[in-house]
Amino acid sequence: MDRGGAYKRAVEQNLSNAAIVFDCFHLVMNVNQAVDETRRIEWNKASKEDKKFIKGGRFLLLTNASNLAEKKQPKLQELMATNQSLSTAYLLKEQFQSVYHYKSEGWAKRYLLQWCALAQESELKPFVRLAKGFIKSTKEIVSYAKHKITSGKIESFNNQIARIIHRSCGVSNLDYLFIRLRHATVMRSA
Repeated sequence: MDRGGAYKRAVEQNLSNAAIVFDCFHLVMNVNQAVDETRRIEWNKASKEDKKFIKGGRFLLLTNASNLAEKKQPKLQELMATNQSLSTAYLLKEQFQSVYHYKSEGWAKRYLLQWCALAQESELKPFVRLAKGFIKSTKEIVSYAKHKITSGKIESFNNQIARIIHRSCGVSNLDYLFIRLRHATVMRSA
């Protein structure tokens, strides 16, 4: 699940023995939001000339290093060399994903807490706030090491439902809408 408090409370109240695993894709999204918030803070502090340079760096900062085209790498290196806060945010983003490579919850917890300490030491407000939240949710974050599950399939299913409902504007018969939903999901899973 994502880090939404309502989901966690509902599971804890109704399924007390269930293991809660915070979805790695949602957590990476949270880290990316902290990077982007840091970029906006730096943009607001920058001179007029530097604002253009920082504004063009959003894609570079949010793209994983392994997915960044080789021709874009010099621009990223230049951006990181000219702004320490953006460089720190980018490195924290890249380092965070390593928490999902651990097979042991203990080692994943150790790595996560070290990452949180680095994030807090960075003094970047978005990362300090994020680290505090991650520390509170350590158990649920490192549960991925044991269970290796994500909410990807349910997110995909929810997206299918949203698209079908959007395309079915004006449908007044809920039974017909249910049949369309069922047909679409059966066809996709076959």
